Amino acid sequence: MTIDDRLAPAVLARILQAGQVGFATVSSDGIVRQWGPGMESALGWTADEVVGGPLPVPLLGQTLARRKDGSTAQVEVQVMPWEESGTLFLLTEAAGRAHDHEAVHFRELLNAAPDAILEVDAEGRIILLNDTAEQLFGYTRQELLGQPVEILIPASLRKGHHEHRRQYSKHPARRPMGTNLRLEGQRKDGSRFPVEISLSPVYCEDQFCVAAIIRDVSERQQSEERLRAIERAYTEELAEKNRELQLRNAEVETANRLKSEFLSGVSHELRTPLHTVIGFTELLLEEIEGPLTDKQRRFASHIHRDAQHLLALINDVLDLSKIESGRLELQSEVFPVAETIDEVVSSLNAKAALKDIQIEVDLDEEAVELFADRLRFKQILYNLLSNAVKFTPASGRIWLEAEARGIGGVLIRVNDTGIGIAATQHEAIFDKFYQIGQKQASGVEGTGLGLAITRHLVEMHGGQIEVDSEPGKGSRFTFTMPGSASAAPN
Repeated sequence: MTIDDRLAPAVLARILQAGQVGFATVSSDGIVRQWGPGMESALGWTADEVVGGPLPVPLLGQTLARRKDGSTAQVEVQVMPWEESGTLFLLTEAAGRAHDHEAVHFRELLNAAPDAILEVDAEGRIILLNDTAEQLFGYTRQELLGQPVEILIPASLRKGHHEHRRQYSKHPARRPMGTNLRLEGQRKDGSRFPVEISLSPVYCEDQFCVAAIIRDVSERQQSEERLRAIERAYTEELAEKNRELQLRNAEVETANRLKSEFLSGVSHELRTPLHTVIGFTELLLEEIEGPLTDKQRRFASHIHRDAQHLLALINDVLDLSKIESGRLELQSEVFPVAETIDEVVSSLNAKAALKDIQIEVDLDEEAVELFADRLRFKQILYNLLSNAVKFTPASGRIWLEAEARGIGGVLIRVNDTGIGIAATQHEAIFDKFYQIGQKQASGVEGTGLGLAITRHLVEMHGGQIEVDSEPGKGSRFTFTMPGSASAAPN
């Protein structure tokens, strides 16, 4: 397209007003006739240096053009016909447009940030800020630009802030400001609020600057304060509960100690007259001082039986009291297993015979000796076998099995064909004063302490006891007495 002379002045006027657009006209013989200010700005040559001579640089399409100072510029050149066989060159700096676009995009990103962002020069003056900074501190951009950054800091902290800035300039690095310190900002209205600040060194226009990201942590601190208040209240409540629990534990311990002392004292006091009652009823039944009538014998037998039952109850209570207070000590020794079992079985044969029951014993030949407290071992056997006799119907069966376990140890099973125990009661039967089979065995005497004492005695020896039983199918109590050959005398 040819632009005639009438339009040329108007076209050139618009080009000149375009700002960053440079223009040049070249005649058909390659001589520069016109060189606009935009060309001078973009490439560095003045009109006086170029007009009347050839183009100092080639201008064809979009390229990298070399400036007068030797640097390069990315330019976009449009070529158009001009006058008689002449050429018009329109030049735009592509990098300049890209830079403008990036600047706009950077500003958008800066203002989209949720935290306040400031840039401060080496003198501590604010040279850049985003919209969030205006909103957070209550100042307009015009009010803050060029102001010392201390305007955003409470007056009481400004003096120290100068020193902080000076020290940071000596050792600049990306880091949070005031680690482990409580930092505060101050708004235009004078109100103060807690902040977190992150610092980064930057270089702008060949000078050291600092970029600061400032976050309002008021809500977080309020949440933390509420949480701390809850924790303090919980800690105080827990401490109070612990004090109450300690007092109650002390009271319980005192009550248990007093109970144990009372039971021990009462038991000793009761056993003495009981032995007298038992002894005299035995003398009466032996009829040493003369024969008794049938009625007298029946009365004396009742007295003797109930006195013995009461003595057994007192002994159980005393043993349990000693166990719970830790005053029961084992007197371990080496003793023959078979002989000890026979002694216990013999003491129960009379009771078993009344129900037409014979207690059978199956003893492993290797279970010869045991190292334990002989008296307590007999007590364990007696409790288990007497229960078997008590809860096994007439003409039933009771049998004891013993086998060697390890060096000097023994495993014993006490079996019966009695009323049995429901699975739900297998653990409860070892509790104090718990009695089983009350409906099935009404009238059966018992203290409810035998199995509780038995478990304690077994565990004191380092063994374990368990039960396998079903209602109507009898019971099997199994316990172990670990050996301790090294403790036995040579």
